[in-house]
Amino acid sequence: MCKKIPKELTYYLKLGDAVVIVDENQLIIDVNQQYETITGYKREFLIGLPVESLKSSVTPFVMYKSLKSTLKKEQPWSGTMVHVNKSLELRYSFITITPIEIKGIIYYVGVMRLAEQLLIDEVNQKKIEHKELFQLLALSSEMRDTNIAEHLLNVQNLVEELLLSLFEDKTYNLSLEYVSKIIEYSVLHDIGKSGIPESILYKTGPLTIYEKKIIKMHPLMGIDVLNKLSNEMNNKIFDDKKIAENIIKYHHENWDGTGYPMGLKGEEIPFEARVISIVDVYDALVSDRAYKKAWTKEEALSYLKEQKAIKFDPHLVEVFIEKVIQKDSIFL
Repeated sequence: MCKKIPKELTYYLKLGDAVVIVDENQLIIDVNQQYETITGYKREFLIGLPVESLKSSVTPFVMYKSLKSTLKKEQPWSGTMVHVNKSLELRYSFITITPIEIKGIIYYVGVMRLAEQLLIDEVNQKKIEHKELFQLLALSSEMRDTNIAEHLLNVQNLVEELLLSLFEDKTYNLSLEYVSKIIEYSVLHDIGKSGIPESILYKTGPLTIYEKKIIKMHPLMGIDVLNKLSNEMNNKIFDDKKIAENIIKYHHENWDGTGYPMGLKGEEIPFEARVISIVDVYDALVSDRAYKKAWTKEEALSYLKEQKAIKFDPHLVEVFIEKVIQKDSIFL
């Protein structure tokens, strides 16, 4: 059922540019004809959808971070984004989003103008294709697990949020290119599990010492898979293969040196692997697995805190808890 919008907002729908209006619950409550034309979606289809459904993985993540930060302060935001229309065409558009308070309720009015002559260049198109390819490769390697798609995307999204916070914080002086590569390659962390027998990988009871040793081989197996993929594709899809190798090989290393496969300690463990370790464990804890029921969020957070400076990088786990898990939900 269509929610009636305040009369004051109906005037925006008469603008010559594409307009979308979102309510305080982050649901789309109206769009104009120009918006229908640009996106290819009908008004009736869009109304009632969460605004997050408009979010595109093609737009640089730092753009969304800037948008969230600005709107949280109830200030207008303007920027350039890439959107994918119903025909799967990629286009740049200039967008202004303005918070408007009416009778104590905040609404968001987005005005979008398509940059018709500004197409996605070939380099960006290849980057987009590569990101989708990495997800496909990861899913193909672990397709025996029906829940793996959700886990991989959860890990990638949580890694993105954590790295955004670290990127803004400047403590680690991270480059945007480096951050982007960690996010892209994060889904590949467990591709080595494709070489583990199902009888061990999905065993519901306790593992024997022998079975545990086999499980601990999957990071090294993952490196073999990565090298084969890279060689078969003539090294064309990995701009920085070393980052992918570090994630796959070292994401089970522990801060105190008790991890595997190399027993690295502290900052000997590559930064990208330390990031994936925290996120991977958290999502595994709060998810159902063959051998356990999902933990509550509180139980998982308690575990992360207990394992600070034992299993996890103490500073990174603090940032993850404070900036990612315990943060308030905001626009988009």
